[in-house]
Amino acid sequence: MKKTLLLGSLLAAIAFSTLALAGDTALDFVKAKQTELSTLVKKGSGAENKKKVETVFDAILDYDALAQGSLRNHWADRSEAERKEFQDVLKQLVQRAYRKNLDRTLDYDVTFGETAQEAQSFVVKTVAQNRKNAREEPISIDYSLHKVGADWKIRDIVTEGSSLVANYQQQFNRIIKKDGFAELMRRMRKRLASGSSD
Repeated sequence: MKKTLLLGSLLAAIAFSTLALAGDTALDFVKAKQTELSTLVKKGSGAENKKKVETVFDAILDYDALAQGSLRNHWADRSEAERKEFQDVLKQLVQRAYRKNLDRTLDYDVTFGETAQEAQSFVVKTVAQNRKNAREEPISIDYSLHKVGADWKIRDIVTEGSSLVANYQQQFNRIIKKDGFAELMRRMRKRLASGSSD
């Protein structure tokens, strides 16, 4: 009995150590990439710099997970061509939303909080406080990450409790049920052309 309890305690300690290590790695990843992106954004919106920002986005965002999460139950009904078209357009919308968050918090001090585990993901919690206006309410932005191969990838961004993927999923599901997938794609392209990410 004592051996069983000891073994259980040992396994729990190993699991906790592994979780802590993975969590720290996710936190370090977000810190490094946020610093890199903020530095690039501060340099302006020239064509060359814009390309560098997009390259970082491609390295950190899991477009497959974002696309499947946004379509959810409708993903299985789509052809390979439809999935590719959807993901290509969604990719641009997500990049724009991420860039919007970066622009919004450029003059903010970002504090990195705890890292929590949720199922197969790690959530890195951050709070951004306006350094020019201390009375302004801080903004919470959380990043949900998981491992794709050896690399960390962001699968969702939650701003002030509002999930990017959940918001898209709700909107997309409503449009598909009412007007079909073709209408969803038409509206997404229109959204891109208008410059909106919401």
